[in-house]
Amino acid sequence: MKAKLSSRSIGVRTFLSRQPLLVMVGAALFAILWVANVRGPGMGLVPVLLYTLFIGNLTTPMMNRLAPLSSRLPFPWDWVAFLIFLFFTAVTIMTLTVAIMMVLYQAPFSMFFAQLWSAGRLVVVVVLIVGSIRHLHEESRMQLEGKNLELQHAVEVGDTRSKQQEQELAKAREIQEGLLPKKLPQVRGLEVAGAWHPASSVGGDYFDVLRFSERKIGICIGDVVGKGISAALLMANLQASFRAFASETVSPGTLVGKLNEVISSNIAADKFITFCYCAIDATDNRATYASAGHCPPILFRKSGEAVPLKEGGTPLGIFPDRKYEDAGLQLEPGDRLVLYTDGLTEAMNSDEQEFGELRLVELGSRNIALSAAEMLAAIRKEVVSFCNGSFQDDFTLVVVAVK
Repeated sequence: MKAKLSSRSIGVRTFLSRQPLLVMVGAALFAILWVANVRGPGMGLVPVLLYTLFIGNLTTPMMNRLAPLSSRLPFPWDWVAFLIFLFFTAVTIMTLTVAIMMVLYQAPFSMFFAQLWSAGRLVVVVVLIVGSIRHLHEESRMQLEGKNLELQHAVEVGDTRSKQQEQELAKAREIQEGLLPKKLPQVRGLEVAGAWHPASSVGGDYFDVLRFSERKIGICIGDVVGKGISAALLMANLQASFRAFASETVSPGTLVGKLNEVISSNIAADKFITFCYCAIDATDNRATYASAGHCPPILFRKSGEAVPLKEGGTPLGIFPDRKYEDAGLQLEPGDRLVLYTDGLTEAMNSDEQEFGELRLVELGSRNIALSAAEMLAAIRKEVVSFCNGSFQDDFTLVVVAVK
């Protein structure tokens, strides 16, 4: 019932909205007849307006029903059929209108054909012209609506796919976060803190901390070139391989060499991974590390002196047979060891200036008395403030404090 009332309401509004246009057409038609000096019965303003209103209101609904029949035909036969329909409709409606007008004006029937011929010719021509223009406009409107529907459908499909991708990326991030240590293991004499911040939903940075005994610990950090899904997949491969090879008896150089063999056989030609692994024995505060092209870790002495650990070889995945050597150093109580990825030093501010290693060195030296967690928080806060939280690359940071 409501649907019927709504349909009738729309029909009434359409009818009423059409009347001003028909009045304007009738006035214009009368003006044309007056300028052309066409005189005769039924050529006055009122009869012309009545003709226009009758013909317009009868022709439009009829053609709305006939137009779909012609539109089924291919071009140009659709137009031929439409014009034929329009012509016979115009003649029929004109004949009916003349008859109604003669009844209204009580004109003798003998004038019917003369009136039909004198007024009907121009009206039929006008109906053909106006109907053709309207049909052309309607076709354009329908084509535009069709394109709009196609565009709307494409947008809806795109939104659906975008939501699916967002869900998949969220799930991928959840999985990737599961590969990172949820709670960092600690050993006596050391304190370890770490933070991971991907530039997008998922990233290629990786760090891990393994506790081998009460006084021995292994710490690694890696950076897959690029970011996104491809980098995340390589990161997962790196994590699985590291966990498989790492043990108390395997030296950092040997472990990095094994990782290089595995990664080299499973990596694309345009990809590589920088990596650093450090094993620390808190019994004598002795650290041994091996680096594969990674950002040099920085050892901050208790005095505030910064010592970059630059020894190392090429990144993983470039030379399958590359050998990596161990490098050793002695740690002292109060020292701080900082491992990081280049997303930290390459973070840029609004002036496109990089945070840089010098700022990191100055920041670490100034906060040497802080605990590992406090120093990590201080560095992270400074970097986030520097780039306003907008990182171009993944950012990972690990701080080790010697007690």
